[in-house]
Parts: sequence; structure tokens; C-alpha cells
Amino acid sequence: MRSACFDIERCRVNKVTIGPIPYLVPIPIVLVGADVDGRPNFATVGDCAVLGLRPALVVVSLSAAHHTTRGVLARGAFSINVPTESMLPLVDCFGILSGKDHDKAALLPSVPGELTGAPLAVDCPINLECRVRSVTEVEHRRIFIADVVQTHVDERFVTTEDDKPSVAPLTELHPILYALDNGYYGVGKRIGTGYESGRALAARLAGA
Repeated sequence: MRSACFDIERCRVNKVTIGPIPYLVPIPIVLVGADVDGRPNFATVGDCAVLGLRPALVVVSLSAAHHTTRGVLARGAFSINVPTESMLPLVDCFGILSGKDHDKAALLPSVPGELTGAPLAVDCPINLECRVRSVTEVEHRRIFIADVVQTHVDERFVTTEDDKPSVAPLTELHPILYALDNGYYGVGKRIGTGYESGRALAARLAGA
């Protein structure tokens, strides 16, 4: 398929280089939980992504200096907790304060999960229990690839049809999103459906 822009020099002129910035937005904001010295601790994290559905894999990148990182390394497990917009002051606060100096467990109720060392934040509507599969060190970062061994969703956000659970849309979950302008955002309107929105174009190209 030909490029939509045929004048390469014009394309270059219309672009502004801003340096090696991972400008992929929006970024989901989550609370990564781990037991540290026998106490649940939660860190506000934006460096989190899905690596695959089958098997269910996620990746989380933490600073080696983070209090939570020590717990993840010691236990080989952690939780990913998806907060709501109403929790923003607490979530941002958890990104400012360190568990080394403040007892975050006193500010956020949690319960043990099936995995030892992966506390679940009760106020978050979605909680993932994750078992570390591998750890990679890149400078001061510790990058954890993990299997999702269980997912918990508040019952008010789950409907069941033909014995299959279905989770409410993002517009009802109200997750917190972040952009590299240092702004927090909510979720906008739905604009399409996976493997449906491009079906007509794919069929036309396949027949070309």
C-alpha cells in the first residue's frame, strides 16, 4: 500500500523532533501492591502494560529504589489495582510519598489475595494478582514480566450471560489516565469496536 504522504520532504518539514520520549498516550494509572516487611504497600505506577491475553501477561517497570520493588523481588508476586477518578487525590499522593516513610496500608484498605505477597486494594474495582515470570534490569529500572493468575472485579460491574462474565465499559469504570503533559484524564466516548471498525476496509483491500 502506498503511503498517504507522497512528498517525503514535506512530511519531514511538518514534523518537529522532540527527543527520545516514549510518547504513547493515554497511560493507565494503577496501584501496584506488594507486601513489604509484612505490611501491604502500594505504589502509583504508569509504567504498566498488557503483553498478551493467552497466556495472560502483563509488564510493570519500577524504580529499583521504590519501597514496593523490594517486596516484589522478595515475594515474586504483586497486584495491579485499577483506581477510579474519585480516588485521584489518594493515588497522586501515593506517587508523592514513599512507603519507606509512610504507612500507606493505613490509608487504603486491602485484603490478601490467592497469591502470598499480592495485597488487593478494596476500593479499586479491578484487581489483578500477578506472579513474576522474569525480571530484567535496565539501568535503575526493574522490569517485571508476570502472569495474571486471577482477576477480581466488583460485582456491580459484572454481568453474566450464558455463564460468561462481562465487565462494564470503561465509561462506567472511570479509570484514571495520564498523559505526558503531566495531566490526568478520564475516559471519553467509545469510538469503535475491535475487529469490527476496520472490517469493511479490510474486505475491500483483500478483494483489491
